[in-house]
Amino acid sequence: MQKLLSLLLGAVTVFTGSAFAQNATTTPVGAQTTTLAVGRNALGLPLLNPDLLSATATGLSGSSLSITGQTNIGALLTAGEPYYIEVYGGTLKGDRFDVDTAATITAANGSVVLNSSSANNSFPIASIGTSLDNASVVLRKHVTIEQVQASISPALVGNNNSSLADQISFYDNSGNGYLSYYLRGDLTTWRRVGTTQTANKTPIPPGVGVFFEKKGSPATLVEVGSVRVNDFALKYSVGDQLLAPGFPIAVSPASLGATSTNGWTGNNSQSSADRVSVYNPSLGGYDSFYLRGDGATWRKVGTTTVVTSTDLVQPSQAYFVSRKTSDSVTLVNPIAP
Repeated sequence: MQKLLSLLLGAVTVFTGSAFAQNATTTPVGAQTTTLAVGRNALGLPLLNPDLLSATATGLSGSSLSITGQTNIGALLTAGEPYYIEVYGGTLKGDRFDVDTAATITAANGSVVLNSSSANNSFPIASIGTSLDNASVVLRKHVTIEQVQASISPALVGNNNSSLADQISFYDNSGNGYLSYYLRGDLTTWRRVGTTQTANKTPIPPGVGVFFEKKGSPATLVEVGSVRVNDFALKYSVGDQLLAPGFPIAVSPASLGATSTNGWTGNNSQSSADRVSVYNPSLGGYDSFYLRGDGATWRKVGTTTVVTSTDLVQPSQAYFVSRKTSDSVTLVNPIAP
């Protein structure tokens, strides 16, 4: 972990628990500063909330995951907040499972109740079986919309007319397009456009990118959080998905392992190939890149420029992946020793 003492990753600075330590004894903490320009910003949030619990799972019964040495995990949780379990060992290392917060609080015992219906789960809970027996796990709170707001200055633009307010938008791969949330005129309440329900606790899960639509004037987002020291499981669906880096480093096709050997589809016709697309504000559109028919070489669309090992996505940036097939992969942590 010594290399983390002075590691500068793009706009991300990573520290250990002590600025003068020779060896890290705690999870490293990172900080990144992102300018939110007026208009559309593709935003990725790779830093994490601190671990609430780091322990060993003893087994899964239904959707209830027993944890060694715990008597009331529900007492660690706050009603209404979203949480997840990340697996740090065993065959499911890198996978993540959303927590049923209300059920875990009600259970008030040494188990975490997993949310089997959450689309954020990187592996089907019904297929876990004994894979979590004796596996190391951590419990943390998701980053939420209101948490992002609190990290931005100056204050955001709120308005009861959604078209005049700052917005955060998710991309829904299932066919619903963008799901947008806006800040109300009270400068506190977030709502999903077209609804009247408060959405402040809406999570921005690890690996999920968003678009931030900034009104009025630019602002600065200062994200501070833990740096992932674990491998990172990632699901790919057929079609487009808006992703974010799992680690606070830039992303290239090579770092994604984006080859035909790893399940990606290559073709010399870009429309028949898997693609990575990065929003370019100066174009009001996207720079797109595709996997060639050799299954290994990436090019920018419309050019012969090879970008296989080029950093196409910055640590604080969201990016689209368009896939011809679904897949589940685990990205090996490039930061941990």
